[in-house]
Amino acid sequence: MKNLRQPESGFSWFYQRFLNNHITILLLNIFLLLLVVNEIVQNAGLLDPIWKFASITMPAIVVAGILFYVLDPFVHLMERRLHIRQGLAIAIAMLVAVGAIILVFLNLIPFLAKQAAGAVSTLPQFANDMLAKLNHLNQVHHWISTNNLDQVNQRVTTYFSKRGLNLLTGTLTSIGNVVTTVSDWVITIITAPLVLFFMLKDGTRFPHYVSQVVPTAYRERFVVMLDQMNVKVSSYVRGQLTVALCVLIIFTTGYSIIGLRYALLIGLLAGPLNLIPYFGSAIALIPALIIGAITSPSMLLGVVIVYLIEWVLETQVLSPLIMGNSLAMHPITIVFVLLAAGKMFGLVGVIFGVPGFAVLKVLVTTAFQWYQEYSALYPDVFPPEDKLGEP
Repeated sequence: MKNLRQPESGFSWFYQRFLNNHITILLLNIFLLLLVVNEIVQNAGLLDPIWKFASITMPAIVVAGILFYVLDPFVHLMERRLHIRQGLAIAIAMLVAVGAIILVFLNLIPFLAKQAAGAVSTLPQFANDMLAKLNHLNQVHHWISTNNLDQVNQRVTTYFSKRGLNLLTGTLTSIGNVVTTVSDWVITIITAPLVLFFMLKDGTRFPHYVSQVVPTAYRERFVVMLDQMNVKVSSYVRGQLTVALCVLIIFTTGYSIIGLRYALLIGLLAGPLNLIPYFGSAIALIPALIIGAITSPSMLLGVVIVYLIEWVLETQVLSPLIMGNSLAMHPITIVFVLLAAGKMFGLVGVIFGVPGFAVLKVLVTTAFQWYQEYSALYPDVFPPEDKLGEP
Protein backbone atom coordinates (compact mmCIF):
# COMPACT_ATOMS: atom_id res chain seq x y z
CA MET A 1 0.00 0.00 0.00
CA LYS A 2 1.30 3.40 -0.94
CA ASN A 3 2.01 5.83 1.83
CA LEU A 4 -0.40 8.68 1.62
CA ARG A 5 1.10 12.19 2.03
CA GLN A 6 0.04 13.73 5.28
CA PRO A 7 -1.49 17.18 4.98
CA GLU A 8 0.55 20.09 6.27
CA SER A 9 -0.41 21.32 9.69
CA GLY A 10 -1.63 24.86 10.09
CA PHE A 11 1.53 25.98 11.83
CA SER A 12 3.77 24.43 9.15
CA TRP A 13 1.86 26.21 6.39
CA PHE A 14 2.04 29.52 8.24
CA TYR A 15 5.77 29.00 8.83
CA GLN A 16 6.53 28.24 5.16
CA ARG A 17 4.42 31.03 3.72
CA PHE A 18 5.10 33.83 6.19
CA LEU A 19 7.81 33.21 8.78
CA ASN A 20 10.30 31.50 6.46
CA ASN A 21 9.89 34.12 3.73
CA HIS A 22 12.60 36.46 2.46
CA ILE A 23 10.27 39.42 2.03
CA THR A 24 8.91 38.98 5.56
CA ILE A 25 12.43 38.87 6.97
CA LEU A 26 13.37 41.99 5.01
CA LEU A 27 10.31 43.89 6.26
CA LEU A 28 11.02 42.74 9.80
CA ASN A 29 14.60 44.00 9.58
CA ILE A 30 13.39 47.36 8.22
CA PHE A 31 10.88 47.58 11.06
CA LEU A 32 13.58 46.86 13.65
CA LEU A 33 15.86 49.46 12.05
CA LEU A 34 13.09 52.07 12.22
CA LEU A 35 12.54 51.20 15.89
CA VAL A 36 16.23 51.76 16.58
CA VAL A 37 16.19 55.08 14.71
CA ASN A 38 13.08 56.15 16.63
CA GLU A 39 14.74 55.33 19.97
CA ILE A 40 17.82 57.32 18.95
CA VAL A 41 15.64 60.31 18.03
CA GLN A 42 13.64 60.06 21.26
CA ASN A 43 16.83 59.96 23.33
CA ALA A 44 18.80 62.47 21.28
CA GLY A 45 19.97 64.20 24.46
CA LEU A 46 22.21 61.23 25.21
CA LEU A 47 24.14 61.98 22.02
CA ASP A 48 24.89 65.61 22.93
CA PRO A 49 28.52 64.86 23.93
CA ILE A 50 29.05 63.14 20.57
CA TRP A 51 27.56 66.08 18.65
CA LYS A 52 29.68 68.56 20.61
CA PHE A 53 32.81 66.53 19.90
CA ALA A 54 31.88 66.36 16.22
CA SER A 55 31.17 70.10 16.05
CA ILE A 56 34.65 70.80 17.43
CA THR A 57 36.58 68.34 15.28
CA MET A 58 34.58 68.36 12.06
CA PRO A 59 35.76 71.77 10.71
CA ALA A 60 39.41 70.70 11.02
CA ILE A 61 38.64 67.35 9.38
CA VAL A 62 36.75 69.01 6.50
CA VAL A 63 39.51 71.57 5.85
CA ALA A 64 42.18 68.88 6.06
CA GLY A 65 40.14 66.61 3.78
CA ILE A 66 39.82 69.27 1.08
CA LEU A 67 43.55 70.03 1.24
CA PHE A 68 44.25 66.28 1.21
CA TYR A 69 42.53 65.82 -2.13
CA VAL A 70 44.42 68.83 -3.50
CA LEU A 71 47.90 67.85 -2.26
CA ASP A 72 47.74 64.05 -2.47
CA PRO A 73 48.45 63.89 -6.25
CA PHE A 74 51.54 66.10 -5.81
CA VAL A 75 52.83 63.93 -2.96
CA HIS A 76 52.46 60.78 -5.07
CA LEU A 77 54.10 62.56 -8.00
CA MET A 78 57.15 63.46 -5.91
CA GLU A 79 57.35 59.92 -4.56
CA ARG A 80 57.11 58.15 -7.91
CA ARG A 81 58.83 60.52 -10.32
CA LEU A 82 61.37 62.29 -8.10
CA HIS A 83 61.89 59.34 -5.71
CA ILE A 84 61.51 61.53 -2.63
CA ARG A 85 60.68 59.83 0.63
CA GLN A 86 57.09 60.09 1.78
CA GLY A 87 57.72 62.24 4.86
CA LEU A 88 59.86 64.73 2.97
CA ALA A 89 57.36 64.86 0.08
CA ILE A 90 54.53 65.59 2.51
CA ALA A 91 56.55 68.33 4.22
CA ILE A 92 57.40 69.95 0.87
CA ALA A 93 53.77 69.85 -0.29
CA MET A 94 52.49 71.35 2.96
CA LEU A 95 55.15 74.08 2.99
CA VAL A 96 54.37 75.00 -0.63
CA ALA A 97 50.64 75.12 0.15
CA VAL A 98 51.16 77.30 3.23
CA GLY A 99 53.52 79.59 1.31
CA ALA A 100 51.05 79.95 -1.56
CA ILE A 101 48.18 80.76 0.82
CA ILE A 102 50.25 83.35 2.71
CA LEU A 103 51.49 84.91 -0.54
CA VAL A 104 47.99 85.20 -1.95
CA PHE A 105 46.59 86.69 1.24
CA LEU A 106 49.41 89.20 1.68
CA ASN A 107 49.00 90.49 -1.86
CA LEU A 108 45.25 90.12 -2.20
CA ILE A 109 43.81 91.12 1.17
CA PRO A 110 44.96 94.79 1.08
CA PHE A 111 43.55 95.27 -2.42
CA LEU A 112 40.27 93.56 -1.52
CA ALA A 113 40.00 95.57 1.68
CA LYS A 114 40.42 98.76 -0.35
CA GLN A 115 37.77 97.68 -2.87
CA ALA A 116 35.41 96.54 -0.11
CA ALA A 117 35.81 99.86 1.73
CA GLY A 118 35.14 101.72 -1.51
CA ALA A 119 32.05 99.62 -2.17
CA VAL A 120 30.71 100.24 1.35
CA SER A 121 31.34 103.98 1.11
CA THR A 122 29.47 104.20 -2.17
CA LEU A 123 26.45 102.20 -0.98
CA PRO A 124 24.42 105.34 -0.08
CA GLN A 125 25.15 106.78 -3.52
CA PHE A 126 24.18 103.46 -5.11
CA ALA A 127 20.92 103.48 -3.14
CA ASN A 128 20.13 107.05 -4.14
CA ASP A 129 20.87 106.32 -7.79
CA MET A 130 18.69 103.23 -7.70
CA LEU A 131 15.80 105.09 -6.05
CA ALA A 132 16.13 107.91 -8.58
CA LYS A 133 15.95 105.48 -11.49
CA LEU A 134 12.97 103.66 -9.94
CA ASN A 135 11.16 106.94 -9.34
CA HIS A 136 11.82 107.99 -12.93
CA LEU A 137 10.44 104.69 -14.23
CA ASN A 138 7.48 104.99 -11.90
CA GLN A 139 6.71 108.51 -13.18
CA VAL A 140 6.87 107.28 -16.76
CA HIS A 141 4.88 104.05 -16.36
CA HIS A 142 2.80 104.88 -13.23
CA TRP A 143 3.42 101.49 -11.57
CA ILE A 144 2.94 102.67 -7.99
CA SER A 145 0.95 105.70 -6.79
CA THR A 146 2.41 108.36 -4.51
CA ASN A 147 0.19 107.25 -1.63
CA ASN A 148 1.49 103.69 -1.92
CA LEU A 149 5.08 104.94 -1.91
CA ASP A 150 4.36 106.92 1.27
CA GLN A 151 2.84 103.85 2.91
CA VAL A 152 5.85 101.73 2.01
CA ASN A 153 8.18 104.40 3.36
CA GLN A 154 6.20 104.60 6.61
CA ARG A 155 6.23 100.83 7.06
CA VAL A 156 9.96 100.65 6.49
CA THR A 157 10.57 103.47 8.97
CA THR A 158 8.35 101.79 11.59
CA TYR A 159 10.07 98.45 11.09
CA PHE A 160 13.56 99.85 11.60
CA SER A 161 12.47 101.92 14.61
CA LYS A 162 11.15 98.77 16.28
CA ARG A 163 14.28 96.87 15.38
CA GLY A 164 16.35 99.64 16.92
CA LEU A 165 14.99 98.76 20.40
CA ASN A 166 16.76 95.40 20.23
CA LEU A 167 19.98 96.81 18.77
CA LEU A 168 21.98 96.65 22.01
CA THR A 169 20.98 93.07 22.81
CA GLY A 170 21.70 92.01 19.25
CA THR A 171 25.08 93.72 19.34
CA LEU A 172 26.11 91.95 22.55
CA THR A 173 24.96 88.62 21.13
CA SER A 174 26.86 89.28 17.93
CA ILE A 175 30.03 90.05 19.89
CA GLY A 176 29.69 86.74 21.72
CA ASN A 177 29.15 84.92 18.44
CA VAL A 178 32.22 86.60 16.93
CA VAL A 179 34.37 85.51 19.88
CA THR A 180 33.09 81.94 19.59
CA THR A 181 33.68 81.89 15.83
CA VAL A 182 37.22 83.24 16.19
CA SER A 183 38.06 80.61 18.81
CA ASP A 184 36.67 77.87 16.57
CA TRP A 185 38.77 79.11 13.65
CA VAL A 186 41.89 79.21 15.82
CA ILE A 187 41.30 75.59 16.85
CA THR A 188 40.74 74.65 13.21
CA ILE A 189 43.90 76.42 12.02
CA ILE A 190 45.98 74.69 14.69
CA THR A 191 44.61 71.17 14.30
CA ALA A 192 43.96 71.03 10.53
CA PRO A 193 47.68 70.78 9.54
CA LEU A 194 48.18 67.88 11.96
CA VAL A 195 45.14 66.06 10.60
CA LEU A 196 46.31 66.80 7.04
CA PHE A 197 49.78 65.37 7.71
CA PHE A 198 48.44 62.05 8.97
CA MET A 199 45.89 61.92 6.14
CA LEU A 200 48.70 62.27 3.60
CA LYS A 201 50.85 59.78 5.50
CA ASP A 202 48.30 57.06 6.27
CA GLY A 203 45.54 57.79 3.76
CA THR A 204 46.26 54.72 1.63
CA ARG A 205 46.24 52.46 4.71
CA PHE A 206 43.03 53.90 6.15
CA PRO A 207 40.68 51.37 4.47
CA HIS A 208 42.80 48.52 5.83
CA TYR A 209 42.64 49.91 9.37
CA VAL A 210 38.89 50.42 9.27
CA SER A 211 38.19 47.02 7.68
CA GLN A 212 39.65 45.22 10.72
CA VAL A 213 36.37 45.78 12.59
CA VAL A 214 34.34 44.29 9.71
CA PRO A 215 33.66 40.52 9.60
CA THR A 216 36.23 38.68 7.50
CA ALA A 217 33.74 37.56 4.86
CA TYR A 218 32.78 41.15 4.06
CA ARG A 219 36.17 42.91 4.28
CA GLU A 220 36.96 42.79 0.58
CA ARG A 221 33.60 44.27 -0.38
CA PHE A 222 33.95 46.88 2.37
CA VAL A 223 37.37 47.99 1.11
CA VAL A 224 36.00 48.23 -2.44
CA MET A 225 33.12 50.37 -1.15
CA LEU A 226 35.53 52.75 0.64
CA ASP A 227 37.63 53.01 -2.52
CA GLN A 228 34.55 53.91 -4.57
CA MET A 229 33.59 56.58 -2.03
CA ASN A 230 37.11 58.00 -2.14
CA VAL A 231 37.07 58.14 -5.95
CA LYS A 232 33.69 59.91 -5.98
CA VAL A 233 34.62 62.50 -3.37
CA SER A 234 38.14 63.15 -4.70
CA SER A 235 36.97 63.66 -8.28
CA TYR A 236 34.19 65.99 -7.12
CA VAL A 237 36.38 68.09 -4.81
CA ARG A 238 39.24 68.48 -7.27
CA GLY A 239 36.90 69.14 -10.16
CA GLN A 240 34.79 71.70 -8.31
CA LEU A 241 37.84 73.60 -7.05
CA THR A 242 39.33 73.68 -10.55
CA VAL A 243 36.07 74.86 -12.12
CA ALA A 244 35.63 77.50 -9.38
CA LEU A 245 39.13 78.85 -10.08
CA CYS A 246 38.41 79.01 -13.81
CA VAL A 247 35.09 80.79 -13.17
CA LEU A 248 36.88 83.30 -10.93
CA ILE A 249 39.37 84.06 -13.70
CA ILE A 250 36.69 84.31 -16.41
CA PHE A 251 34.44 86.67 -14.44
CA THR A 252 37.32 88.85 -13.24
CA THR A 253 38.77 89.11 -16.74
CA GLY A 254 35.40 89.75 -18.40
CA TYR A 255 34.26 92.39 -15.92
CA SER A 256 37.67 94.11 -16.12
CA ILE A 257 37.47 94.23 -19.93
CA ILE A 258 34.05 95.93 -19.91
CA GLY A 259 35.21 98.33 -17.16
CA LEU A 260 32.83 97.21 -14.40
CA ARG A 261 33.64 98.68 -11.00
CA TYR A 262 34.86 96.21 -8.35
CA ALA A 263 35.49 93.55 -10.99
CA LEU A 264 38.01 91.63 -8.87
CA LEU A 265 35.79 91.72 -5.81
CA ILE A 266 32.83 90.34 -7.75
CA GLY A 267 35.03 87.71 -9.44
CA LEU A 268 36.37 86.54 -6.08
CA LEU A 269 32.78 86.29 -4.89
CA ALA A 270 31.73 84.28 -7.95
CA GLY A 271 34.52 81.70 -7.58
CA PRO A 272 33.58 80.31 -4.14
CA LEU A 273 29.87 80.64 -4.89
CA ASN A 274 30.38 78.41 -7.93
CA LEU A 275 30.98 75.57 -5.46
CA ILE A 276 27.16 75.57 -5.24
CA PRO A 277 26.16 73.69 -8.42
CA TYR A 278 23.77 75.43 -10.83
CA PHE A 279 22.92 78.32 -8.48
CA GLY A 280 26.31 79.74 -7.49
CA SER A 281 27.07 81.70 -10.65
CA ALA A 282 23.51 83.08 -10.77
CA ILE A 283 23.79 84.33 -7.18
CA ALA A 284 27.13 85.99 -7.95
CA LEU A 285 25.49 87.72 -10.94
CA ILE A 286 23.15 89.80 -8.73
CA PRO A 287 25.69 92.42 -7.50
CA ALA A 288 27.15 92.71 -11.01
CA LEU A 289 23.69 93.36 -12.44
CA ILE A 290 22.98 96.02 -9.79
CA ILE A 291 26.25 97.87 -10.45
CA GLY A 292 25.77 97.55 -14.21
CA ALA A 293 22.19 98.86 -14.05
CA ILE A 294 23.23 101.86 -11.99
CA THR A 295 26.21 102.63 -14.23
CA SER A 296 24.57 102.60 -17.67
CA PRO A 297 22.42 100.43 -19.97
CA SER A 298 25.49 99.51 -22.03
CA MET A 299 27.30 98.32 -18.88
CA LEU A 300 24.27 96.24 -17.92
CA LEU A 301 24.33 94.65 -21.37
CA GLY A 302 28.06 93.98 -20.99
CA VAL A 303 27.47 92.21 -17.66
CA VAL A 304 24.83 89.98 -19.27
CA ILE A 305 27.17 89.17 -22.18
CA VAL A 306 30.03 88.28 -19.81
CA TYR A 307 27.70 86.02 -17.83
CA LEU A 308 26.46 84.27 -20.97
CA ILE A 309 30.04 83.70 -22.16
CA GLU A 310 30.98 82.27 -18.74
CA TRP A 311 27.88 80.07 -18.69
CA VAL A 312 28.66 78.62 -22.13
CA LEU A 313 32.31 78.00 -21.25
CA GLU A 314 31.45 76.41 -17.91
CA THR A 315 28.61 74.17 -19.05
CA GLN A 316 29.93 73.19 -22.48
CA VAL A 317 33.72 73.11 -21.96
CA LEU A 318 34.95 73.27 -18.36
CA SER A 319 32.50 71.02 -16.51
CA PRO A 320 32.43 68.23 -19.16
CA LEU A 321 36.22 68.35 -19.52
CA ILE A 322 37.13 68.60 -15.83
CA MET A 323 34.20 67.02 -14.00
CA GLY A 324 32.86 64.65 -16.65
CA ASN A 325 30.15 62.40 -15.19
CA SER A 326 32.15 61.37 -12.15
CA LEU A 327 29.16 61.40 -9.80
CA ALA A 328 26.88 59.53 -12.23
CA MET A 329 23.88 61.59 -11.08
CA HIS A 330 21.14 63.15 -13.15
CA PRO A 331 21.03 66.98 -13.00
CA ILE A 332 17.50 66.96 -11.59
CA THR A 333 18.73 64.67 -8.79
CA ILE A 334 21.46 67.20 -7.95
CA VAL A 335 18.88 70.01 -7.85
CA PHE A 336 16.65 68.07 -5.43
CA VAL A 337 19.67 67.18 -3.28
CA LEU A 338 20.67 70.86 -3.11
CA LEU A 339 17.15 71.92 -2.14
CA ALA A 340 16.79 69.25 0.56
CA ALA A 341 20.31 69.66 1.97
CA GLY A 342 19.99 73.45 2.00
CA LYS A 343 16.67 73.22 3.84
CA MET A 344 18.06 70.83 6.46
CA PHE A 345 21.63 72.05 6.95
CA GLY A 346 21.78 75.55 5.42
CA LEU A 347 24.84 76.72 3.52
CA VAL A 348 26.92 73.76 4.71
CA GLY A 349 24.32 71.39 3.27
CA VAL A 350 24.30 73.22 -0.06
CA ILE A 351 28.09 72.96 -0.39
CA PHE A 352 28.56 69.41 0.89
CA GLY A 353 25.17 67.93 0.02
CA VAL A 354 26.17 66.58 -3.41
CA PRO A 355 29.35 64.72 -2.34
CA GLY A 356 27.51 63.52 0.78
CA PHE A 357 24.74 62.13 -1.40
CA ALA A 358 27.34 60.48 -3.65
CA VAL A 359 28.84 58.70 -0.62
CA LEU A 360 25.39 57.66 0.59
CA LYS A 361 24.57 56.38 -2.89
CA VAL A 362 27.67 54.16 -2.91
CA LEU A 363 26.75 52.82 0.54
CA VAL A 364 23.16 52.04 -0.42
CA THR A 365 24.20 50.51 -3.77
CA THR A 366 26.72 48.23 -2.06
CA ALA A 367 24.18 47.14 0.54
CA PHE A 368 21.60 46.41 -2.16
CA GLN A 369 24.10 44.39 -4.20
CA TRP A 370 24.90 42.36 -1.10
CA TYR A 371 21.18 41.79 -0.54
CA GLN A 372 20.77 40.66 -4.15
CA GLU A 373 23.53 38.11 -3.73
CA TYR A 374 22.39 36.64 -0.42
CA SER A 375 18.65 36.62 -0.99
CA ALA A 376 16.66 34.41 -3.31
CA LEU A 377 14.56 37.27 -4.69
CA TYR A 378 16.78 38.06 -7.72
CA PRO A 379 17.54 34.79 -9.53
CA ASP A 380 17.81 36.63 -12.86
CA VAL A 381 20.63 38.80 -11.50
CA PHE A 382 22.53 36.07 -9.69
CA PRO A 383 21.70 32.59 -11.05
CA PRO A 384 21.95 29.55 -8.77
CA GLU A 385 25.41 28.00 -8.38
CA ASP A 386 24.34 24.62 -9.81
CA LYS A 387 23.46 26.33 -13.10
CA LEU A 388 26.62 28.36 -13.50
CA GLY A 389 28.40 25.54 -15.34
CA GLU A 390 25.55 24.77 -17.70
CA PRO A 391 25.84 25.94 -21.36
